[in-house]
Amino acid sequence: MADITSGPRRSEKPVQARSIAMREKLIEAALEVIYDLGYNSASTPEFSRRAGVSRGALLHHFPTRSDIIIAAMEDLLGEGTREIRETASRVARQEVSLGDFVEFLWQMFSGRFFYISLEFINEARTDAELRERMIPVVRDFHAALDGIWGEFEKQADGLPQSTRVALNMTVCLVRGMGVQTVLKDDPDYFRSMLEAWKSILPQLLRSNQHDLGGDDRTEHGAWD
Repeated sequence: MADITSGPRRSEKPVQARSIAMREKLIEAALEVIYDLGYNSASTPEFSRRAGVSRGALLHHFPTRSDIIIAAMEDLLGEGTREIRETASRVARQEVSLGDFVEFLWQMFSGRFFYISLEFINEARTDAELRERMIPVVRDFHAALDGIWGEFEKQADGLPQSTRVALNMTVCLVRGMGVQTVLKDDPDYFRSMLEAWKSILPQLLRSNQHDLGGDDRTEHGAWD
């Protein structure tokens, strides 16, 4: 006997794939609009226009503006987390230098990723509902960072737990510098601080190793 349900079942996956693809397209469109126009000028009609889908399709996936905003932020921070984890792993395996990692973080926190996140953060300061929905998303991001630093320590033998403090300090440094770039167009100013920190960070890690009795792997340029 023929399976009368085989037809619909075969079509479920393509339909689901199209739905996922449309959702991703809408999220990317929202991020583009927020980056181009700013949070307050980013409207749902513009999201659907940029994505090339109907208003009804947008409302099907995201009934409210805050729904797509939070989804966009989750996507942005998720992608940022993946990039940080990949680069940190390459540093731990000594495929790239610690200085390269500082440069990577600077590019991340002085470009599209950071400027979009800054739009969210600034708006959340006066929008209680948005802030309430953003807090767990940001908490997850920082928990992911802490996990990445833990993986970094395990892969790079001999690094003490305080390594994550130094790496968090690096993120805070480049994030603060990223805020300054909005009103301060002075590449030499930022470059001088980056180069100084690239010299300080290996020394900080080496000092931590020495204080805790670790082996000094910097003799071989592991953290230079």
